[in-house]
Amino acid sequence: MKGGTMMKKWMIVFFCLFLVACGKEMETESEPEMTENGQVAEAYLEEQQYPIVSYEGEHTSTLTLEELAEDRERNVWGLQPVSPDEYVGKTIYYENFTVKDHPIGEQSPAGQTAVSVMIVDGKVIGGTSFPVTDGSGSGNGYSLSGESLEDIHPDLQEWQDAWNEKYGE
Repeated sequence: MKGGTMMKKWMIVFFCLFLVACGKEMETESEPEMTENGQVAEAYLEEQQYPIVSYEGEHTSTLTLEELAEDRERNVWGLQPVSPDEYVGKTIYYENFTVKDHPIGEQSPAGQTAVSVMIVDGKVIGGTSFPVTDGSGSGNGYSLSGESLEDIHPDLQEWQDAWNEKYGE
């Protein structure tokens, strides 16, 4: 009987260690490791005085002319202070954060904004922002500083026509 009790204690210890190890693994997965470009984006957001709530990770994309004909890319690039032309064929790093005290934060029940900072060759070239909502939000989003497509392009139809003529529809 004594051996059985000892065996149960070891099984409990093993089970507890297993749970701790799983918890650490899950914790690591939910908190992506910040990249070098993430650090550049973080410094930029701090410079803009947007306190960072969390780092959500990075994704990359190589911009093509074909993508610029798509609505999604047109809407993203329409919010940028730069033309996409000089970035065709380059890898764009999208560093994603949740921040507070952003100009569109009042649209979020928690006052938080999801931002995606675009980086090329180690430099911030622009980005997008969306209020953090319960998922009911829609629309094209905003520039990194909180401007809408209509704010940037007052004659939206004229801008869209010029875009479509240049990049195709």
